[in-house]
Amino acid sequence: MKMTNRAFWIVLFTVWGNFMLANAKDEVRLSYPSKVESSKGKEREKLFTPWMSYDALRDQVDERRGKGEQIIYFEYNGAASQARAIFLTKFKLNGPYSRWYMVTEQAMEDKLNSEVKNGLQPAFVVRNTSGGFTMLFVSPPDLEAVRAQLKELGIGEPRLKK
Repeated sequence: MKMTNRAFWIVLFTVWGNFMLANAKDEVRLSYPSKVESSKGKEREKLFTPWMSYDALRDQVDERRGKGEQIIYFEYNGAASQARAIFLTKFKLNGPYSRWYMVTEQAMEDKLNSEVKNGLQPAFVVRNTSGGFTMLFVSPPDLEAVRAQLKELGIGEPRLKK
C-alpha cells in the first residue's frame, strides 16, 4: 500500500499528538500557590535569619543541619539577591529534600514536575514579592510533619492539579 504525502503527515501528527497528550497527563500544574497568612507574620519574622546571599544561606543550611536544625521555610529577594530562612529543631527530615528559587512560572512548573518525577512532594510553593517562586520539596514520609510545622507558621499547602 502506497501512502500519500498527505496521509503520512496526518498519521505523523496523530501519533505525535497522542504522545504529547499522554505526557501532559503525567504532568502536575500549580493551580494555587501556598497561602502565607499575614496574621502570623510577626511570629515568622522573629524566626527568620538575617538576609544573606544565597551562597551564605547554603552554608547555613549545611552548618545548621549538622547541629540538628532543619530548614523549613525560606524567602528570596531577587532584586537584592538575598535570602533568609527559618530553621527548626522540632523535627529532622529523614529522606531527601530540595529547595529552589525560580524566576519564571514556566521554570517553576518545570522544576515542580522534575521533582515530583524524582519522588519528592512540594511542602510549599510561594510566589515572592519579586515575582519569583520559592519551593521546598520533601520525601513523602516527611511531608505530613513538614506541612504541620508550616501550618503553625501560617504557610499553607500548594494546590496542584494533574
